[in-house]
Amino acid sequence: MSQTTPSSSRVIVVGGGLAGLSAAHTVLERGGTVTVLDKKPSFGGNSVKASSGINGADTPAQRALDIKDSVKDFIADTTISAGDLARPQLIETLTSNSAPALEWLSTSFSVDLSLVSRLGGHAIPRTHRGKGGAPGWAMTSALIKKLEKAAAETPEKATLVKGAKVVGLVREGERVTGVEYQVGEKTERVTGTVILSTGGYAADFSSTGFLSSYRPDLLELPTTNGDHSTGDGHRLATSVSASLIDMDQVQVHPTGFIDPANPDAKTKFLAAEALRGVGGLLVDGKGRRFVNEVERRDFVTEKMQEVIAAGDGPVRLILNEESYQELKAHCDFYISKGLMKSFANVAELAQTTGVSGAQLRETFTSHGEYASGKQPDPFGKQHFRNSTYDTETPIYVALMTPVVHYTMGGISISPTAQVLDASGKPIAGLFAAGEVIGGVHGKNRLGGSSLLEAVVFGRVAGESASK
Repeated sequence: MSQTTPSSSRVIVVGGGLAGLSAAHTVLERGGTVTVLDKKPSFGGNSVKASSGINGADTPAQRALDIKDSVKDFIADTTISAGDLARPQLIETLTSNSAPALEWLSTSFSVDLSLVSRLGGHAIPRTHRGKGGAPGWAMTSALIKKLEKAAAETPEKATLVKGAKVVGLVREGERVTGVEYQVGEKTERVTGTVILSTGGYAADFSSTGFLSSYRPDLLELPTTNGDHSTGDGHRLATSVSASLIDMDQVQVHPTGFIDPANPDAKTKFLAAEALRGVGGLLVDGKGRRFVNEVERRDFVTEKMQEVIAAGDGPVRLILNEESYQELKAHCDFYISKGLMKSFANVAELAQTTGVSGAQLRETFTSHGEYASGKQPDPFGKQHFRNSTYDTETPIYVALMTPVVHYTMGGISISPTAQVLDASGKPIAGLFAAGEVIGGVHGKNRLGGSSLLEAVVFGRVAGESASK
């Protein structure tokens, strides 16, 4: 049986990850009424798993650490990363709103973003995280908690429905006026302006899915995405003639954990880029470095795949004690899951795995010389952190594999998050934010910009829909 919930000023947010949560809070801040629908039994999506941090340019945390950055510098790095698919207006929206987005998280939700590191492709350290565990969890859980409190205290303003699969957009003429969704056997309809924030399609491995259509070469790779990332929002959008762009642009992240207990698992934990940002080294099966560990993700992935294809794997990530201490909460979690293992020294690692202790000694010595400036790194590494590796002190080691991680392609939007049709005309009543949108990152997404995209475009969509 179908029921209809009318509302002339309601905003309907489809998807309860960080983008949807940011949109919902923005609607409430502007005095609106919001309904959030998520097909899973809990909110959070992939956002809760994001573990490297969130980018911001010219932030108080950077200034406190004497890091000089600007929106202009952030635009330059993002444009280079995006390549010939760079879209200046979307990049401008992302970067110019980065510092305000971080301030919003810090002031409205008490999220700690006081630590700053440099990830691949960034000329300046600008990826923020707190002193605790995964920043994605810290942000998303804080927004969930506050939204659930608002729904409990003012149910007439905020309605949250979990286990609700949106099956269609409702239109009156050319305007989107609501959604139909299913909860169990029941179909319901709610009216209002719609924001799609359903995530990407990096787990859409079906024979008729988006990966099969646009990137069949990736079907054999594992993914870091939850099983909800199947392109639902893209299908909803195209049902009302929305345009999809850059759908063949899928980011393969270089470092996913291979679980020794289940090496063939299709879904894998991401080895946060922050692990390399704090000084982690990538070595081949013999213990040799083969890449600048803090290069762009697409480049590191390519080099890893070359090593594996040549039969020189497995690829290992190695952290020294200083790197481990800097990301202790992350590493202890990985160790508890059996994904990372500590060794007393290189000799123990060599005895256990068969990797050459002599080669690792040479790798560590050479890396120290590159870091000290005695000679240039042959792989072009210029930014070193926790660079002293000692063969007699503890090291932390994990097996790595490339993983399908993020979809840069998606729904075409304007800088105000309006969904566009093939002619570039806005579709009235329909907005989108987060990984479901396309065009922001072009050919490659910089680490730390997924959480930023979620917050920035979630807030932009929430503000635009509220008008």
